Amino acid sequence: EDKALLSRIMPVEEAVKLIKNRMTLGVSGFTKSGEPKTFFPALARHFAAHDPEARVNVYSGASLSDEVENPLAPFIRKRGPYISSTASRKLVHSGKIEFTDIHLSLFARNLLYGFYGDIDYAVVEATKITRDGLILTSSVGVVPEAVAKAKKVIVEINTQSPDWTGFHDIVALRTYPESSWPIPLINVHDHVGTPYVRCDPSKIVAIVESKLPDWPVPFKPVSATDKQIALNVIQFLDQMNHVLGWKDRLPPIQSGVGNIANAIVGELFDSKFKKIRFWTEVFQDGMLRFMDDDEKFAQASATAVSFSQAGYDKFFQMFDRARERLTLRPMSISNMAELITRLFVVAMNTPVEVDIYGHANSTHVDGTRIINGLGGSGDFLRNAYVSIVHTPSAKRLRDGSVVSCIMPYLRHVDHTEHDIKCIVTEQGYAVMTEIMNPEKRAQLIIDNCAHPHFRPLLHDYLKRSNTGTHEPRITSQDELLSWRKAYDDCCTSFTDAGVGSD
Repeated sequence: EDKALLSRIMPVEEAVKLIKNRMTLGVSGFTKSGEPKTFFPALARHFAAHDPEARVNVYSGASLSDEVENPLAPFIRKRGPYISSTASRKLVHSGKIEFTDIHLSLFARNLLYGFYGDIDYAVVEATKITRDGLILTSSVGVVPEAVAKAKKVIVEINTQSPDWTGFHDIVALRTYPESSWPIPLINVHDHVGTPYVRCDPSKIVAIVESKLPDWPVPFKPVSATDKQIALNVIQFLDQMNHVLGWKDRLPPIQSGVGNIANAIVGELFDSKFKKIRFWTEVFQDGMLRFMDDDEKFAQASATAVSFSQAGYDKFFQMFDRARERLTLRPMSISNMAELITRLFVVAMNTPVEVDIYGHANSTHVDGTRIINGLGGSGDFLRNAYVSIVHTPSAKRLRDGSVVSCIMPYLRHVDHTEHDIKCIVTEQGYAVMTEIMNPEKRAQLIIDNCAHPHFRPLLHDYLKRSNTGTHEPRITSQDELLSWRKAYDDCCTSFTDAGVGSD
């Protein structure tokens, strides 16, 4: 069996020849970690030289790095469920790549159930192949589902990566309702699966080598706005602690990716809360300082790690320590509604904007242009014990115009007011746990969360829209355009104090 696998080791230039036009690839990778870093650029070079009309479907866990996906983007036909590639985004907007934005937990299950058709090849980065299966590297994503569904498997062994054995807890989903079963996981640190992805050795048709590390994620220094948002989040958690009686130990925390999320995690470390647990998608820079503090930190569960370069340097220095305190799971498990609800997760995510009634847009600029995708924000906000969205109250855009992030009306809604218990900006926070009518909720959001420059405009909109309906709106095109004009007119008089930027 081992000799048979040895015979399948080949240069990546040979392996890419296996991929043909209109094939579907299930790919490892989640937020730029654990992706096949050698195979995709080589496949792009092969298509460019030998089959420039070729197009393939690429289904991953979440985003792949620009370095990996951009070269292949011109040869992608369908893409899901989440993108950060600048090249792919342009092709999605031009209609040359078909893209559907899908909740991550649903995407993994849909892939396994066959809604997206057959998977011709799973292309997976691993640290080694054992007789039982594949030991993955820094992410799991959709690898278990892709390998189970794929007709054939290509493994990219990263020989420069350390041995990640012991980090992963792989639970395979069942394919049919009659065979389903509850996942027997009741604590963040529970291990209920295997440390490897099961893979029939006969399905492995090529093994290639990679020596490239994961591409680091750039983080900006924490701004005054980020810090104030974080402090307001902690204040809200203190309020919930008083109401719900958590004492000095929070329920498990889910924190989205980005600068605000890192700022919040930093303030959590400095808060009174102890033995903090993370049940989240990505273990990132702000969480590293917890790893060495037994008083502040208990355990973490994610589907990937993703760090800045400094973060990777620190993580690998504490690698063995991390193996004991961090578990990497399939995104079908990390984002599962059943587990998010059972574990009483507190979810925190950053949308693009919210409206005065508490709906949130996480994906589309001006309602039309996709940014990256929904990711797992919907999985967590819909099912969390306490759900929080946080955003600057206003942003200055690259063209110099200023926009309010508290809007009268959203042209795209990802999360409805049904799923959000608190909206936080640097101005303050609005708690929506009470029974209240939409007009009262709107007053609360405007007064507590909107930037002072925009509050009179928002109050005016609310007053003029109060037509005796339950959730009053003015949806005329003239009204929407007047808000765009208001952005332009305010630029010369607007103060940048407490304003984020895009």
